[in-house]
Amino acid sequence: HYQSLNEKLMKDISTLDFTWHEENVYGTNIKGSQFNFISNPHVAKPNGIILLEQWVTQLVKLNFIDINFHTWIARLDEGQETLEHNHHPVCTMVFVYFVNTPKGSSPLVFPTSGKKVKAEAGTLVIHPSVLKHKVPPNKCDGRITIASNLYISEKDSF
Repeated sequence: HYQSLNEKLMKDISTLDFTWHEENVYGTNIKGSQFNFISNPHVAKPNGIILLEQWVTQLVKLNFIDINFHTWIARLDEGQETLEHNHHPVCTMVFVYFVNTPKGSSPLVFPTSGKKVKAEAGTLVIHPSVLKHKVPPNKCDGRITIASNLYISEKDSF
């Protein structure tokens, strides 16, 4: 049912004010535009984003852990890219969800293994934060992904 989710996400995303990477005060490997919910605490997460985070939680959740999300949206236009990086030791895991993938959208690349994930709408990739990854220069406008750092901690009641 990714089509209906992505339609909702695109509608939600259209209301957000993206920041060009050079204006991002937190620093970023995304050499395109970004909207970050941490740096915009006055903006409530839209229901589509909450549904996506709930889906990820169901996929990775164990009964003895809690998961907190630091979620952002990335938009890459033609020639824009994401530099090689990892998220360790900031978080435990990372997810990337492909929302809009016009023809020419660059894949998600894991340079160490040489693995590439084709940019296809509805694809969800969850990986450990230590894995280096990047997005080569994009060959179209409007590639949109939602990504998040997953902070996993032991439940107090376990």
